[in-house]
Amino acid sequence: IAGHETTAVSLAWTLYALHRHPETLARARAEVDAVGDDASPEALARLPYLGAVIDETLRRYPIIDVVFRRLLRPATFAGYEVPAGVILCPAIVLVHQDPNIYPDPERFDPERFLGKKPRPHEYLPFGGGNRRCIGAAFSLYESRLALATVLRELELELLDGELPAVRKNIVLAPKGGVRMRLRARR
Repeated sequence: IAGHETTAVSLAWTLYALHRHPETLARARAEVDAVGDDASPEALARLPYLGAVIDETLRRYPIIDVVFRRLLRPATFAGYEVPAGVILCPAIVLVHQDPNIYPDPERFDPERFLGKKPRPHEYLPFGGGNRRCIGAAFSLYESRLALATVLRELELELLDGELPAVRKNIVLAPKGGVRMRLRARR
């Protein structure tokens, strides 16, 4: 899966999450305002809280729920011998909602990503291992740039505070999008 839809969907979920959590929105906006109009990669790197918001959104609302992997050689998983050729489908959403990895997993908490990197295979919005999405870094950069611009330039109001129904196709998107009213901040 590659292209604009995955990033657009992650931005929709992030805007939804920010506007469901006003304190998170205020903190992210203050961080963006402190950087100003500078959209350079260096300036965007100075937005750790915004990055944590994106990471938490991708944990809480994964864009894809499973990945498919064919075993090239036999392996053991949780005590089970699995022969080569079997297709495994690791469930990203189950990993991201595991309370042993993410305490209180239903809570939206960007703080869990500040100054902490999850171990490999505990955070999988782009898959993992050798088959991790090649566009992951670009997607995260693009998301940070888009969100910083939106937060700096616009006031948004969530028109429906309820969690949108999920449209499950290849990606898990808010069915009908996330409806918001916007106006210029400046």
